[in-house]
Amino acid sequence: MKPLKGHLLIAITVLTVSACSSNGIHEKIEQIEVAHQKQVDKKTEKMDQLINSIPDWYLDVPQSDSTGVFGVGYGSSNKPPFALKAAELRAKFDVAKSFKQLISGQERSYENQTLDSNLETQINMLIDSIVEEVSVAGAQRVKRELYNVDGVANAYVLVKMPYEEYNRAIQSLRAKTVEEKVSVAFDELEKRLQNRKSDEQKAIQATHQRDVELKELEIKKEVELRKAEQPQNKK
Repeated sequence: MKPLKGHLLIAITVLTVSACSSNGIHEKIEQIEVAHQKQVDKKTEKMDQLINSIPDWYLDVPQSDSTGVFGVGYGSSNKPPFALKAAELRAKFDVAKSFKQLISGQERSYENQTLDSNLETQINMLIDSIVEEVSVAGAQRVKRELYNVDGVANAYVLVKMPYEEYNRAIQSLRAKTVEEKVSVAFDELEKRLQNRKSDEQKAIQATHQRDVELKELEIKKEVELRKAEQPQNKK
């Protein structure tokens, strides 16, 4: 009987130790999972703060109007001045890129309407030259916002480059060349830039006119409705 009791005691001891070890492993796994979830929650909260700090005008950049082209920039740093400087530099680069795309888009449209391949080539070469000639110092800061997200400065900048700055670049490049074909290309590009400004202004005026007409129509309907209700009220 004694050997049997001894074996039972050993078996119970082994089972107890195994159970304790198993519980310890499960607790360790739970601790790791909890710590991981806390890290995920912290990252999610930080990302939510960052997203909520983004200005509407950064996500929906204003369209170019009759006066110029817009660009936006973002910068982050543990030092606010550096974040602001980085955001402004990126905004200026963005506005130059936007203007290049605007001119290139006009150029593709123009190419479909002309048969003069030499003139097309000259204007294509001018597009990059004009963008390079434009001074980023001419960009006007429209808006600037700075947010603290988890100890990091996040800056957003909106700038506008007036068309006058591009006109200045065109005139500067024009003065550097005497080739007749290039001069013609300058004339064509400058003319289409002026047309762009005129089209933007007409679009703004047309939108305003539609708003006025809709408002007048609403007032007219309201007056007619009141007139129709008056006989009923008298009865």
